[in-house]
Order: sequence, then C-alpha cells, then structure tokens
Amino acid sequence: MNEMTQFQLFFIENDVMLRLSSFVILLFILMGLQKFWPRRLSEQASSCRHVNNILLSLINIIAVRLLVPLALFDAAIYTSKNNIGFLNLVEMPFSIDILLTLIIFDLLIYTQHVITHKINFLWRIHRIHHIDQEIDVTTGIRFHPFEIVLSAFYKILAVILIGPTAFAIIVYEILLNAAALFTHSNILINPKLDKYLRIFIVTPDMHRIHHSANRDETDSNYGNILSSWDKLFKTYRLLPKAGYDDMIIGLKDFRSPASGQLLQLLKNPFISR
Repeated sequence: MNEMTQFQLFFIENDVMLRLSSFVILLFILMGLQKFWPRRLSEQASSCRHVNNILLSLINIIAVRLLVPLALFDAAIYTSKNNIGFLNLVEMPFSIDILLTLIIFDLLIYTQHVITHKINFLWRIHRIHHIDQEIDVTTGIRFHPFEIVLSAFYKILAVILIGPTAFAIIVYEILLNAAALFTHSNILINPKLDKYLRIFIVTPDMHRIHHSANRDETDSNYGNILSSWDKLFKTYRLLPKAGYDDMIIGLKDFRSPASGQLLQLLKNPFISR
C-alpha cells in the first residue's frame, strides 16, 4: 500500500473527526476575528442570535443522523467498488480526480442554491437562512432541518451519478463547510485584497449582498466556494445599491425579534408569507 493510499484511508477512517474538528476550529477563529475586526457593527444583541443559530445547527446534525441512511463517503465507497458514476469510468490522475470533484460539486451546490430561490416551497424552507437580520459566521450554519436533509439526499444522488472517490468528497465537504463559515463571517477585509480574492473565490463582501433585504440582490451571488459560477451564469453583483455599510440585511416580511427565535425558525416554512 503506497503512502497516498494510506493518507486517503486515514481521511476516510477519520471522516467525522476531521470534518468536525476543522469546522469547530475555524468557527472559533472566525468568531474571534469578527469580534476584533468587524465589517459591520451589530445593531442587535449577538449572543441570543448565536445561541439560536448554533442550536438550530445541532438539531440539523441530529436530523441528518436520524433521517439520512447513508453518509456521502459511504456512497462514494459504494460507487467506487461497483464502478458507478462518470468519474469511475474514466482513468485519470489522482490530483485531476480531486480537482474535477471540487469543480463539479461546487457547480451542483450553486445550482441547488439557485433552485431554492426559484421554487416556492423550497424558498419557504431556505428563507430561514435569510431571516437573520445580521450576518456573521453563525449565519453560515443557520438552516432549517428540512433543507439540510433534502440537501443530503441531493448530494448522495450526485455522488452516485458523478462517482467521486471517498477522499475527494470528504475534502470537498471540509472546504464547503469552511467556505460557508468564511463567506458569512463579519470580517473586515482590505478592499484591494477582496477585489483579487473574488476573482477566484466567494468573499464575505461578495456573499453579504446575497443577504440584502432587496429581493433582486437576494437573488444574486449564489456561489459557495468559486466565484466563477455567478459570473458565468450572470448572477453576479459587484456592489449593493445602498453600499455595504447601509444595506439592510434580512427579509422585509420577518423583521420582528420573535421571528429569529428557535421555535419560530422551525415553524417558519408553514407561515404563509
């Protein structure tokens, strides 16, 4: 067994530990950075928001464990063993396989995100993420359990059709979680650096526009890791109309303090607004 195979096996055997530890470490690092170098000053008490968002994330973890029968890396192992999926039918170097997996799955998640804004019943589930009237790193883990479970099944289907290696899909999941935290973080980044970063990746300023209360701005900048999809499919917006400091975050129909409480977030998809 060569060194690379041992490395891959280590990732596969320690998948949960690696994803959880990288997630928690980055979460605390970004929470610290946004406390000392905030992009926008918070107008609300952050501690209550943070608790609600984190509790919602914990509920999501339990929901996936109970309702999703197959982990992504298990699906990837199955497709590899049975030669299922596009990437399993083509011989290619290990590095190219990983790169293609990252690109294809980032496009698929971009597509999923666009669809959640266009189909009414999916939007009602997804809007929980947009109700937050401030945007910081915990907004990146604020999703309704229905959305997380549906997303898990969507990604399992994608694994079966595409056929990535288990190692590649674990790497993508780690990067996707890291991007969700980074792009929602309330961190001040030098505008010149931001300009160069968003040539390749989604930055917090770029994604913040997506959380604008103006619907035409909400329906833009859907990207997760790569900024190229928004530019390619004409959903890219450079700046918010009101400017970064004055733009209103959230949704116009849900601005009361009660709308951000945990129970209300769980009930929200059933509210006819």
